[in-house]
Order: sequence, then structure tokens, then C-alpha cells
Amino acid sequence: MTSGPAARFAATRRTWEPIDWWRLEARAWQEAPEVRRVMAFLAPTSVFRESAAHSGRRPVMTILLLIWNLVGMAAPVVGAALLLGWVFGRADIAAVGAAGVVFAAGAVVAGTGLLTSGSDGGRVDAGSAHAVGWIHAPAAAVALVVSILAATQDQAEGMWGIAPIAADLIVGALYFVVFRRKPTDGSARWKGTVDRLAAAIAALDDDTRARILADVGDAIDELETAGRITESIATDARQTPPGMLGARFAPRRA
Repeated sequence: MTSGPAARFAATRRTWEPIDWWRLEARAWQEAPEVRRVMAFLAPTSVFRESAAHSGRRPVMTILLLIWNLVGMAAPVVGAALLLGWVFGRADIAAVGAAGVVFAAGAVVAGTGLLTSGSDGGRVDAGSAHAVGWIHAPAAAVALVVSILAATQDQAEGMWGIAPIAADLIVGALYFVVFRRKPTDGSARWKGTVDRLAAAIAALDDDTRARILADVGDAIDELETAGRITESIATDARQTPPGMLGARFAPRRA
């Protein structure tokens, strides 16, 4: 019977990818927040974002959050495009002020993410964080250079826009400084996190731990029976320490 969240998740999958082991774990341990907190340090950030999206969040808030993130991603590109029009001769004047407004919007969004996540940067997926940095920092750097060139040729308007452009450049650069790569399997930090995960699982009451482990077992049985994983993988999964299925079958890279 597929009664637990992990088993239900396994039953809904038509294909099985390595990252699905992380998704299965996130669902299996949903009633153990301390276990999930430690696990989030090891898992791809997207896994727990997906989990949050299915946790009852109001659709309006989800849409607003999506729009907010899209603004943060698009603003640097749009801001740089406004200035590149002058570079390629499509505009007589470089619209530094207009570009600055757009970059300011991007800096606000990215800066908010930096403030809310930076205090615990070790749990944030470094690859995703660096992607944000690559969107903001190069675009802002190009825009800053173009703005200065246009100013030296008296072909710029709204030079106050340089300040928000520079601010977005700084925010983008900070994403590389604050969010560092995940530890590799052989590192002391990785081993310490694995130990904390084991301790968090051991701290659960016996009934909760037994129920969750039974759910994980049911999920593995479901996947094997449905032919989504091989018998050998199912055997390995059953022998994997609790909470480590994602790390075992979809390990993070430094």
C-alpha cells in the first residue's frame, strides 16, 4: 500500500532520474524539520523549492514570487540592452538614467535574495547562486563601461544612473563571494554534515523514525516493482543509510 508521502511520490513517477532520489527524501522526511534542514545543506536547492511549492502556498503568492524572480533575472539584460543601442549606433544618446532605473530594480531583487539567504550561504546551491551572479555582474560591468564612455563623449543623459548600475555590479559580485561551492564527498565539511544528519535522524522518536523508514522502504519497493529502478539499485537503496539516498545516487559535485 502506497500510503506515505515518499511511496505516493514514487507511485506517480513514470520515469526515474537521479535527482528524484532527493525529491523522495524531501517528501519522506517532511514531518522531521530538523532532518530536512540538515539535508538541505547537501541537496540541490531546487528540490526544497519544489517541496515548498507543493506545501499549500497560495497561488497568488506563487505568481507574485515568480514575477519577482523574473524581474531580477531580466532587469540586467534589459538595462544593458538600453545602453548597447548607443554602442551600435541605434541611439544618439546613451540612456544611462533609464538603464539605471532598470538596474536598480534588478539590484533590489538580487540584493533581497542576498540578504535573506546569505546568512546561511552554505545551504544554498552554489551553482544556482553563481548563475544569478553571472546574470547581474557582467551585464552591469558592460553597462558601467558604456556609461563612462558615453559620458566622456558628452553623449549620455541621466548620469545619476551610474550609481544603481554600480550597485547591481556589486550585488552580482557578492553572489560569488557569499555563496561558495558545496563540499565534496571527501571533505571534512561533508562528513560533518553527514554526521549531523545521522544525529538528527537518531533524535527522532522511535515511532516517527520507523514510520518514515517504512515509507521509504515502500517507495523503493514501488519503484522496483514498476521497473523504474533495477533490482541491484533497489538493493543498494535499501542498504543506504537513512536520509542519504540523494547523496548516494545523485551526489553533488564541488
